[in-house]
Amino acid sequence: MSIKYLKLVTGEELVTNYKDDGESTVTLNNPLGILMSQSEKGFNIQLVPYGSMAKDETIIVNHKNIVFTAEPETKLRNQYESITGKVITPPQPSIIT
Repeated sequence: MSIKYLKLVTGEELVTNYKDDGESTVTLNNPLGILMSQSEKGFNIQLVPYGSMAKDETIIVNHKNIVFTAEPETKLRNQYESITGKVITPPQPSIIT
């Protein structure tokens, strides 16, 4: 499984551990919905449980219900890993000239 950012045909955006089952479905483990709001300082992002009434933290989704998948940006990945109890990936060092 790998952490992915994805959008569903319903317009919902998620960040989740993603596994392509190779058939017509994908497995989403610990999916979190992305809620965005705008403030005076810019955009705020909140991650909220998705499918919170499911018995466990795994959801099976049909491929045709996914508009796109992408690698999440570093801040989003770190926030997801922090919430789900994963190790936070440190930012890549850069040289400023």
